[in-house]
Amino acid sequence: MVRKKQMKVFEDLTMFEQRILCHELPSSFNSITIHDNQEHCVTKRDKMVQDLKRQMLNTELERYEMEIQQYEDLYEQELATFQSEIYKTQFSYQIDRVNELMYYVKLYVYHHTQLFLRQVRYKESCFHVKLQRRHHRRHRSSPSSNTIDVYPQIIVDVPKVLLSKNQLNYLSRTGKFLIWFNFMWI
Repeated sequence: MVRKKQMKVFEDLTMFEQRILCHELPSSFNSITIHDNQEHCVTKRDKMVQDLKRQMLNTELERYEMEIQQYEDLYEQELATFQSEIYKTQFSYQIDRVNELMYYVKLYVYHHTQLFLRQVRYKESCFHVKLQRRHHRRHRSSPSSNTIDVYPQIIVDVPKVLLSKNQLNYLSRTGKFLIWFNFMWI
């Protein structure tokens, strides 16, 4: 029972990690706002929101990891208690049988843990595909969004622009590249 609870937390963690990878954070992360619309403070505001989201992500990931570790400790404790109870009731000439029984109990739990891990990995892949489809559909329909991404944006500082206006627009169409240039369009 403890192992099942631990695997459920692991499954939740895995799905949360997939949300992070697919840029589909829960809505609670996108509800962060800082109201300062002055022209020179927009970049600073976005950076602050991005840092706050990263801190929230780290806190959430740590919470999952601590919960998984607590269940692992509880599992080890219950297994040790079970083993000591069996040793108390058995006579010394049956110690080999008790050791064999413990081996099969551990093997049984290991087998079911591996089975559950395979199920989680399958759910993870299905969830990933679903998130990717939703992400692509949403960005095709509205390329500019008001949410601030957790991932850092790549800024390319080009001293000489050797690209045409169409080529630069193509590079920056996803919003992932911000291109700073010193010269005029070709």
